[in-house]
Amino acid sequence: MHSKTMTRTNHDTDSDPRNLSSQDSTAHSSANGLTAQTEPRTVLSSRITAAGLDVERFVPLCDGTKKSRVDHTNSAHQYPADELDGNYGVMAGDGLVIVDIDDYSGNQGVPDSIEALPATFTVETPHGGEHRYYAVNDIVSNNQSEWGEIRAAKQYVVGPGSELDACSKSWHDCSADDAGRYAVLDDRPLAHISPSALPERPTQQTNPPTTVSTDSSDVACLDDIAAPFGKLETRLRAFLGDDRRQALWEGRYSDAGYDDRSQAEAELAYHLGWFFESNAEVVSKLLTLACEQYPTTDWNEPRKWRVRDDDAYRVSTCELPDYDDTYTPPWSGRGPRPEVSQVTSDKVLAATFELYPATVDEIANYEEVDVCREQTRKALEELRDHEILAREKDTMQPGKPYVYYPTFEEELNNI
Repeated sequence: MHSKTMTRTNHDTDSDPRNLSSQDSTAHSSANGLTAQTEPRTVLSSRITAAGLDVERFVPLCDGTKKSRVDHTNSAHQYPADELDGNYGVMAGDGLVIVDIDDYSGNQGVPDSIEALPATFTVETPHGGEHRYYAVNDIVSNNQSEWGEIRAAKQYVVGPGSELDACSKSWHDCSADDAGRYAVLDDRPLAHISPSALPERPTQQTNPPTTVSTDSSDVACLDDIAAPFGKLETRLRAFLGDDRRQALWEGRYSDAGYDDRSQAEAELAYHLGWFFESNAEVVSKLLTLACEQYPTTDWNEPRKWRVRDDDAYRVSTCELPDYDDTYTPPWSGRGPRPEVSQVTSDKVLAATFELYPATVDEIANYEEVDVCREQTRKALEELRDHEILAREKDTMQPGKPYVYYPTFEEELNNI
């Protein structure tokens, strides 16, 4: 067995995802002769070339994570190894199959058909899994099982030489020295195999799986999602206004252009993040809601979010980027207006129900409302947009200020 060989690198980014500058690497000696941080990817690239495969398949990842910085399925964002620095992914497909073994605990067991495959170039993951690289001469389908995945098209694995800064596993700390590295475990030529040597895709299920995440029952509708901002229904309606986003929400991954559940759900999380204030907790609950409403994919497999209830998968799926901006809900024709928090809105509403009819100042000065007058006014106007409150001018007061009251009072006054 070969020793781990990578050193950690930090980098800055600009508009070109390839232009990443790294700090000087600390050299490490090893049995296979790899000494510098950049060498593992160079060795892998040479192995891929020697197997007669295209080497323009490396994609840039976010610093210290598994998250792609680009649309990795777009060939324009797939580069030769020497054009990237820092963390990177290796795209499967075009003759390259990567057997991704995640059987960390040994509970599920790697199938005999996988163990019988010939020795090949292999990478060890930070959590003790393996990425085994094979060359094939025919089309292979992606295949997800309890022990791991066969990645054959439109998917990537993190490449050797990359390093994670953190992880969610209680039994492992990727932030410790050298603990987050993807290391070359076996440096040898890629073995050529027949697609028939790989396990067949599992038989399609006709019923939803019985194993679901522990928090699935907590999210049966939007009302079960607490968010520090409002208009969840408006935001979700806008999100579903696009055919592709709706297909992702409903588990119609093929219609959305995906044949892999992990990538489809990461894409779903990405778009939800833009519509829901880049709030990973809210996005996580929305993913649970979507999978409760539509528990299977359009090829009749269980949605991965439902069956993979481990923290690592859920956290990595909801690793959202730093959006330049996020969705701003419409405001009943009165122009855009910043939203207030749900907590402020609830306090203002409770005060209005206690005091109505009441002016902005009267509500802002109420002891339970601990925000300024402007925030109180914004909350009142937002509640009007939701048609919860109404207002009219009080002609009996100097200056004729607006007073606010619940909309149901209009109905009571008309009886």
